[in-house]
Amino acid sequence: MKIRALSACLGLTLILPACRKPAEVTVDESRDLTMHDEASKLNATSNDRFEEPGTGPFVPGQVPPSWLAQPATSFRLLSYRFGTGGDIAVGMASGSLTDNINRWLGQFALPALSDADVAKLPKDKITGIEGVWVEASGDYAPGMGQPPRPGQALYGFIAADQGRIITVKMTGPAEEVAGQKEALQNFVKTLRQRGE
Repeated sequence: MKIRALSACLGLTLILPACRKPAEVTVDESRDLTMHDEASKLNATSNDRFEEPGTGPFVPGQVPPSWLAQPATSFRLLSYRFGTGGDIAVGMASGSLTDNINRWLGQFALPALSDADVAKLPKDKITGIEGVWVEASGDYAPGMGQPPRPGQALYGFIAADQGRIITVKMTGPAEEVAGQKEALQNFVKTLRQRGE
């Protein structure tokens, strides 16, 4: 009986201080809201969580409703999916125009082009910078240890601008890529650099 009474007294001794009314707190400072005050984004990439929004170099223009926007990464400044396996990536690369085109063609096991061959490719402009359209089809080896995918195609635009390479690369099942060519052309023509 003494142990129960002692336990009850000890319990009350521990609980009673917690029942006191807390001291009143007055906030007399303020700060600007930051991106950290926004609601958490589930399944977001590190870039989505920690980079300030709207800081990428490109602003998309005409994006078809059938394209599903994907999170940007350090390699994909803009990224989209379409159809059953179509993929569109806007990026920046280093090297020469010809080297980057040949890297794309190499993913289809196609022969490399010379600078003279590249000069004959269909031309267009992206953000006012002249570039060329590149096409390929066949078995596509995307890299990163993935096996080659048969029946694929590539349609992309690539331009050199002041030591950097701007790339817009669409890959996927050949029929789906063929069906999105015009949409990609419109996308490239309406893409803007931030601040333009």
